[in-house]
Amino acid sequence: MAERTMKTEPADFWTVEQRQKRLSLLSFGLLFIFYFFATGIISAAFLMGLGYFVSDLQFWTSQFFLRYVLILLLVTSLLTLVNFWQARKSGANFILNRLQAYPPQPDDRYHLSFQNVLEEISLASGLPTVKGYIIPSLNINSFSIIGRDHRPAVGVTEGLLAEVSRDELQAVVAHEVAHIKRGDTYLLTLVCSLASFYEKLVNSLEREKEDSSPDILAARSRQETIHPLLYLASSISLVLVRFLSVLISRQRELLADATAVELGRDPLALARVIYKAHVANSFLGDFSLYTPLFLVPPDSREITENFGDKLFNTHPPVMKRLRLLTSMAHKSVGELLSAIREQEQEREKARIVAQTTEEMAGAKPGQDLIGERRLNQEDKVWLVRKAGGGWEGPFSLNSLLARPFFSPGIRVKNLEENVEGRAGDFAVIRRSMYNLWQKRAIDSRQENKCPRCQVELVGTYYEGVKIKKCLRCQGKLVPLAAMEKIFARREIGFSPQLKEKAKKIKEEIASMATLKRKPPAKPALFCPECGLQMAVKPYSYHYLLPVHKCFHCGLIWFEADDLETLQCLVEEKD
Repeated sequence: MAERTMKTEPADFWTVEQRQKRLSLLSFGLLFIFYFFATGIISAAFLMGLGYFVSDLQFWTSQFFLRYVLILLLVTSLLTLVNFWQARKSGANFILNRLQAYPPQPDDRYHLSFQNVLEEISLASGLPTVKGYIIPSLNINSFSIIGRDHRPAVGVTEGLLAEVSRDELQAVVAHEVAHIKRGDTYLLTLVCSLASFYEKLVNSLEREKEDSSPDILAARSRQETIHPLLYLASSISLVLVRFLSVLISRQRELLADATAVELGRDPLALARVIYKAHVANSFLGDFSLYTPLFLVPPDSREITENFGDKLFNTHPPVMKRLRLLTSMAHKSVGELLSAIREQEQEREKARIVAQTTEEMAGAKPGQDLIGERRLNQEDKVWLVRKAGGGWEGPFSLNSLLARPFFSPGIRVKNLEENVEGRAGDFAVIRRSMYNLWQKRAIDSRQENKCPRCQVELVGTYYEGVKIKKCLRCQGKLVPLAAMEKIFARREIGFSPQLKEKAKKIKEEIASMATLKRKPPAKPALFCPECGLQMAVKPYSYHYLLPVHKCFHCGLIWFEADDLETLQCLVEEKD
């Protein structure tokens, strides 16, 4: 095939740099043309409305026309320079912020694997250090970008890390590195940065709308003013990215695929990832403007070989890419799909089966009363003055600091010392508040202790995420921000007893909601990190399993089997 005989990479980095300069000049020229015609049409329509074009038949030879053209050229040049300068200065950072991308976390096994693969492929390609980014989305996609410091970066979604094997991850990174090496990423970053100029305008207008006056009439008039501007800015950004997309050849994706095969030596691995992203959800938020950056466009199922798609779509049809990749391995697309199904079956069989605490220990969990004794022995010596008079309590120090609207100015009373005063007047309260401000535990003796058993928590990994676990009661302390990762990564399977337990809990929660009954009260527990009393809340509105949450530290405490039960409920819904 013609595509297979194409040159897949430029001669050297000097060639890439020269190409980038030419592309910058070409982009600047096209941007100037776009603004010249856009400004000319808008201003001409405005002048026609005032009657200038109709009243003077000698308009085209008049002094006014010459001044009009000079002003138009000046405005166009100014708009082009501002847009281009803004795109080069902060366009890449704005895109990363919009995608909520962040560097890989060293204590996450999946992130560490991605970082290792990125270093391997970078060395194999001869590129300097390539930065890595993670997008907190369960959809499957990847991208490459060039920052303001001309340092390249590759980003992947959490969903991609959860769904692909190591050889597939290598193929994805090789594809993105191929774009960087060929110079495609520079152009794509520039095009998307130019279009994102108006996204910034939309954001600023939306913030102004949110900060508007509470007065209904004023807010309504402001809303009527802002809506047309929002619509105009969004329309310009979409038209601009469509206009500049003519610079982007669809062949670059095929060439990047071929270069990725040269780097990774596994065309089928790349084909599997492209197909997984194609059939799954590859859309990232509402950022259709950044489609040129992604491995697979969100609308990949709608792309065809007609003239309009060839002109304005930046990616070729997925099936064309799959046919080319499978032909490199002397396979067919049908054989590829069969291999993907077999891979999914093998992955399901390889899952570690989690068991209930009863299965592992042969006894009911929670019979140990150490936690209950600790709660009963907690020093509850603090009273709080009510707004209408009288006292409320008694509370322990941890519970006192965790109360809503607690401040150093509220009136409290220490029953042990029989002293009343402002909370800030008590040294023990001031010291505890300082510890919280320093993100330390209120009482160092309780730090990193199981909130139920008071034994030391140990660090371990669960679905590749670093958590803390009590080896005695099997409770788990999990970062709230890591829950989406845990749901996406399916290393752990569940025994029939655990699935049955999850089913019963789901039925109990449903019956309580129907009968409007409150769930059984859970004992008060204190956060192992800060010492504040954790709030007993449903995990979410969709999954009403009650858990202990510390909003100060962003942590969730799961009792034995609760995390596995929640995973069962999530997978059952999926």
